[in-house]
Amino acid sequence: MPSDDQIISFVLCEFVRGETRIEKYIYVSKHIKKPPKPKVAGGHKQFLEGETFTIHCRVPNDGLINFKWKYPPEVTNDSVEVSVVKTEATTTGSIVYQNITIRNATKKHNGVYTCLLTNTCGEEKDEFRKIFLEKPFLSLRDLAKGKLMGNANKSINIVIEIEAYPPVERTHFLKNDKYLPSNDLKYNVTTLANGDPKLRINDLKLTDIANYTLVAENKYLTKNYTVDLRVFTKPEAKLLNNRIIKRLENSEMNFACKVTGYPLPDVTWIFSNDEEHELSSTKSEQESLYAKTDYLKISVQASGVITCNAHNSKGEYFDSSTLLVYEINNGFGILQPLENWYSEKDSARKKCLASVYDYDNVSWLGSDGNILDDIVEYSNSTFSHIATLTLDPISMEHTGTYICRGLRKNSTEADFQNITITVAELLAPIIREPDSNKDEEAMEGRSIQLHCEAEGVPRPTIYWYKDDELISNNSGYKLFVDIVNHTIVNSTFEIENMQEKDNGIYECVALNNASELRRAYTLVLKAEKSYTPYVIVTAVIILVLLGMVAYLFTWKLKKQRELTKAGLLNFKSGNKKSFNPNLGIDEQADLLPYDEKFEFPREKLTFGKQLGAGAFGVVYKAEARGIINAEVTTPVAVKMVKRTADNMYIKALASELKIMVHLGKHVNIVNLLGACTKHIAKRELIVIVEYCKYGNIHNYMQKHREVFIDQLTDNAEKNLGKINKGFLNSVGTTGTHSDYFSSGNTKDTDHSLLYSGNSKRSGRKVSEGYIQQEWQTKYEGDYIYECHQPRPLTSGHLLGWAFQIARGMEYLANRKVLHGDLAARNVLLADDNVVKICDFGLARSMYNNEEYQKKENSPLPVKWLAIECMVDRIFSTQSDVWSYGIVLWEMFSLAKTPYPNISPTDLLRWLSDGNRLEKPPFADDRLYNVMLRCWHQKPTARPSFTELQEILGNFLEDNERNRYVDLNAPYNEMNAELMTGEDYLAMVCAPDYNNIVTPSPNYVNMAKSFFPATPTPKDQEGYLPMSPTSDQTKYMAHGTKFDFDSRKLNPRVSEASNVGSVITPLLDLNNLPARSGSESDHENNASTYLDKCIDDKKSDEVFEMKQTNTKNPQDNSAVTNPTYYTFDVENEKKPKEIANPYVNFANGSTVHLK
Repeated sequence: MPSDDQIISFVLCEFVRGETRIEKYIYVSKHIKKPPKPKVAGGHKQFLEGETFTIHCRVPNDGLINFKWKYPPEVTNDSVEVSVVKTEATTTGSIVYQNITIRNATKKHNGVYTCLLTNTCGEEKDEFRKIFLEKPFLSLRDLAKGKLMGNANKSINIVIEIEAYPPVERTHFLKNDKYLPSNDLKYNVTTLANGDPKLRINDLKLTDIANYTLVAENKYLTKNYTVDLRVFTKPEAKLLNNRIIKRLENSEMNFACKVTGYPLPDVTWIFSNDEEHELSSTKSEQESLYAKTDYLKISVQASGVITCNAHNSKGEYFDSSTLLVYEINNGFGILQPLENWYSEKDSARKKCLASVYDYDNVSWLGSDGNILDDIVEYSNSTFSHIATLTLDPISMEHTGTYICRGLRKNSTEADFQNITITVAELLAPIIREPDSNKDEEAMEGRSIQLHCEAEGVPRPTIYWYKDDELISNNSGYKLFVDIVNHTIVNSTFEIENMQEKDNGIYECVALNNASELRRAYTLVLKAEKSYTPYVIVTAVIILVLLGMVAYLFTWKLKKQRELTKAGLLNFKSGNKKSFNPNLGIDEQADLLPYDEKFEFPREKLTFGKQLGAGAFGVVYKAEARGIINAEVTTPVAVKMVKRTADNMYIKALASELKIMVHLGKHVNIVNLLGACTKHIAKRELIVIVEYCKYGNIHNYMQKHREVFIDQLTDNAEKNLGKINKGFLNSVGTTGTHSDYFSSGNTKDTDHSLLYSGNSKRSGRKVSEGYIQQEWQTKYEGDYIYECHQPRPLTSGHLLGWAFQIARGMEYLANRKVLHGDLAARNVLLADDNVVKICDFGLARSMYNNEEYQKKENSPLPVKWLAIECMVDRIFSTQSDVWSYGIVLWEMFSLAKTPYPNISPTDLLRWLSDGNRLEKPPFADDRLYNVMLRCWHQKPTARPSFTELQEILGNFLEDNERNRYVDLNAPYNEMNAELMTGEDYLAMVCAPDYNNIVTPSPNYVNMAKSFFPATPTPKDQEGYLPMSPTSDQTKYMAHGTKFDFDSRKLNPRVSEASNVGSVITPLLDLNNLPARSGSESDHENNASTYLDKCIDDKKSDEVFEMKQTNTKNPQDNSAVTNPTYYTFDVENEKKPKEIANPYVNFANGSTVHLK
């Protein structure tokens, strides 16, 4: 009931029902109620500049409440976001709250924030302080101050106190800088209520002694705190020797004892036999805080027990071994020396010992097995039973075998050792040298030796007498004795300085117990002769020899310097230790080893005509006997450097050779056949490559412009070329459109590399954009048209070439090889419309050569170079893609010169302005789009060669594309078999643009040296670069021969005969072998060149093609012959008529070739 001063009034309430009356008083009182106490929370007290923080004010909902906020003095209202008042239901009622938020806080927001609640009865408040921090902080500590001690088999807690802002986000513990094992019950990591991490280690052991580190991280900082934990344990000791040790008396014995415990125990060594002796450790090696190994070295004198005693403050522990002393190895045997040869009347004593620890007794037996007690004496020493066999005097009857037997303890087993005693009959001395008395002369001041050899039984003793007086070593003379065997002895008497007093008679006396024998030397002083002429002659000879040695030494040093400068000092072995995986192969080709399997005898080369020459290089055609297993002789191309050439050119050719050795094989690149390197120290190096009569596709397209058939574009006004009469007749009569047919009159086909340059007959000069390099040579092919018109060239052939070039370049790129000079002149045409890339890898290595850059007129193929090559000399696979686009333009313009009206000095500016070559006349929009993608200004935006070969492959019919892919299958298989040793190309940096963006060193006057004044044009006789090709994996042959047997590579080709068909370069588009392999030829990253070239005596006609597949003649109007074998004339068949003479292309167009 309210008090009287609170009652305002009361009311009587009465309830009546019938006779029932109920009254109730209701009091009305006044009540004064203040607002409830607010609660303010603001998260972390600290804040950093730029952060956003929110402060909450909460209060129970109890009527009308008014929120008010007070801020630090420098905080303005407009910098604070105040939320609306909100109500939130709870299980006990409801609450009312309001938030304030400050964004991008600064130092002025430091201070107290107060929340006030007011009503008509008063106010209540609560406050929260925010503290501004200049920078974040992270502090770690523990109460143990970094050191903890524990006891074995107990548990221990490691608690690290953390103070940080911003708060710690991640923590973890390390043991000796290594992560604690997961799911290990030994370690338990938890977090306390205040956020501090705790590590509990259970069942403490010695191995728990370690440094335990807490790593804590917040948004800005990472800190470590390390606690050093030590665990007190009793010591343990273990002898590392056997429990029972047996050693020879007076030998040395080493003991090792490993002890553990904490504190680290001390070690005491004790030797016990009749009494105990304390010994000192020889050395001690501490391995950790709780483990060490002590060593003891003793001289074995007595048997006993060796004990290792380890002790610390927690207790002690010991381990023991028993040492037993032997007087003979293994405790049993006959004492050495085993001298078993005696002469009659000598005395022989043989002792046999058996260890008292292992044997009960020892005895001697005769060869009949009977015990010889009558001539044996038995005794014992401290360590052995001894049986002494005595034969005195020994006679011939004592010759024979004697057996020592030792009976083992507690066993019926015995050990035996035999000796055989030989007794020789007495023999009086015989003097073998001198065989009679001799006279000797000696020059004054010279030395002289007198020899005496005697034989007898027993072996004689030799004495020397001078004039009947005994000579000894201390009489001024020297005596030497050599015991030859049981019966022979040699003795030498020497006078070092012959004088007149040494004249006399010297006697050799051989004496044994049988008798004696004498021989005499009469020694006289010889008159001295003059040796002055001999001395002079000898001195002159010595001076001449010294002069020759000095000359040879100087010559060798000079040669070594020249070889070093030329990069040939370690030509064969290379320098693997200097191999740098961060550089490309073109920068370190000279470090590669040379494989001797490619060495070819110089005498088996027969040089023919010179095919071409540059300023420093020369190329010959040659015949190589036995370089290919299947043929007696093979036409080859031989590349050499002239004797007058600079070192950079011989180094370039050597690098080319090494790279080709390791490159591997592919159907669309040229291949190495062998080399002659025996005289490389004399700068004589011969590189043998494949030779072919057909030239590069640039020349080929020029010669076939008039007979070109455009199968891609629809421009009727374009000249589609002319077809010679022979072609039309063969098409009309055979019903086929194959470009090449074989005649019945055939001969062996040359297999050679398709190098060719600009023809002498054409008189063509090199284009303005490319100047013949002085470090390159070209040679003219043997392919001559004579009086015949050339055969037709079609768009289909060009597309096939483009696809193959992309595949060859893809192979080089995958093998980390840079071409650097890709152009139509460096693409060669082989049989079956197969093209091959040559001269890969040399260009960049020459451009980067210091000597090469110093030359003002050093030419570059500017019109084939990408922008980054001209600006920064950065050559990469991407710059090769640019060059590939130029090659496509050359092909579909039929070998026209790119940028014909732009000089090399203006080309860079023209390209940098975004200009590009116009679409060539015989390309459609799709092909031109491929070219434009290749010419993208950003290198990394250009397509890869893998993508290019896929794009160009889509232009071909499936059977044509698959044929080109299948041609490489045998090379993949061969390279997989021949791959041995280290893959050096896999070790180097790929020539990718992103790997080569750092500019090369030693650039001087780049613009001037890169765009020299155009020199006076020279007549270009041919093009054969003397360039070191880029290097690839190390493919080694399993022998000294190179097996290119067609039967192993192409089962469709028959046995070779002495007469074969002539195969011409191009292949009919429809008459293709069925596809048998995958489209990718990079499974083994290598391939082998096995194609064959045509007869050099056949003119450019349309020949009849022979049939090679007798089972399916309809599908074989063309021949694939990738080896050196030719076909039998009697088996040749003319192709069957083909009903469908149309060629389909990817754009849907169809061309009829009749």
